[in-house]
Amino acid sequence: MKRPPEIQINQFQLALLLKDEQKKFFEMVIADNVFCSQCGGSTKEGITINEMFLTDLNDILVKGTCNTCNGKVARMMEFGEDKDFYNKAMDFRNSIRN
Repeated sequence: MKRPPEIQINQFQLALLLKDEQKKFFEMVIADNVFCSQCGGSTKEGITINEMFLTDLNDILVKGTCNTCNGKVARMMEFGEDKDFYNKAMDFRNSIRN
């Protein structure tokens, strides 16, 4: 089975995909659970999101900068393992393709 392509998404599209519980988890991770190689640990002041992607496995990939040192950071969140999220993501993909 061919995997769907990675697509860039925005904050509004992300909000449509995530349930309230998932939104809280996402915000918590962005706030202080992203590794910065320049700082040498978790970002202490969160990150600024520059780009977000829905990956080929329907996970969320966030790319941005550390708010402490401006170093480049990235974080993968594995929402695609959740069957409901996966199905919602596939419906979303179909809606933007048409």
